[in-house]
Amino acid sequence: MTIEPILVLEHLRKSFPQRGGGAPVVAVDDVSLSVGAGKTLALVGESGSGKSTLARLAQRLIDPDEGQIVLRGLDLTHLTGRRLREQRIAMQPIFQDPSTSFNPRRTVGGALLQALWRTPSATRIRCAEELLERVRLRPASFYLPRFPHELSGGQRQRLAIARAIAMDPVLVIADEPLSGSDVSIRSQMLNLLADLQKERGIAYLLITHDISIARAFADRVAVMYRGRLVEEGDPAVVLRDPSHEYTKRLLGAVPQLAGAAVPAWTSIHERTRT
Repeated sequence: MTIEPILVLEHLRKSFPQRGGGAPVVAVDDVSLSVGAGKTLALVGESGSGKSTLARLAQRLIDPDEGQIVLRGLDLTHLTGRRLREQRIAMQPIFQDPSTSFNPRRTVGGALLQALWRTPSATRIRCAEELLERVRLRPASFYLPRFPHELSGGQRQRLAIARAIAMDPVLVIADEPLSGSDVSIRSQMLNLLADLQKERGIAYLLITHDISIARAFADRVAVMYRGRLVEEGDPAVVLRDPSHEYTKRLLGAVPQLAGAAVPAWTSIHERTRT
């Protein structure tokens, strides 16, 4: 029996007008891809390649000029209002900068209670505590009354993950969630995301400019260049024997350990996929 993908993007195209006139800038140009249930697709490319625009299109935060967005078999392309909001519950984001993605006047507990708005009020606080415990912010009673600025960068990233999984989504779209983190925090976050995927069957669309993270974490990788997909497939194939010159340049920019034949992230791959 064939299992339908969680997310299917078909022939998406999006352009933006230039200030002062001129031809529109094409940010996403005829992109098609899919994300399987419980799997991770890493979308890789340098800044300006169209990755974040594609992530916004997938969540219907912006409308495509052309193409189709299908979540769990339902076409979201033309949904509006309440019907669109209901479908978005199953598709949650993790933003690039956790320090700016939280209301600075709302406590950690307040942020999670807001995310748990569909949970019965009698159990909402307990659910918030369980979320903090699950992302290893312990004890939960210590973190609930804190404000985001009182947390470290790694702790805010864990809080962002807790908020994203609060409503049991089938898909998490993570746009550069590890950008700016040091190696130890990246390793911890990747392992946490992998554990949650195994427990809950979450699918990830992981947006990253770091091809080594895709090597470590993804089931499939898609390489984006100037708004188009130039290569897609199994990371073991694409990242070891790339066919496109742009992919080869990205691989050439990955830092290497002295004397190592592959990037340092490869060892994390073994931990996260087992």
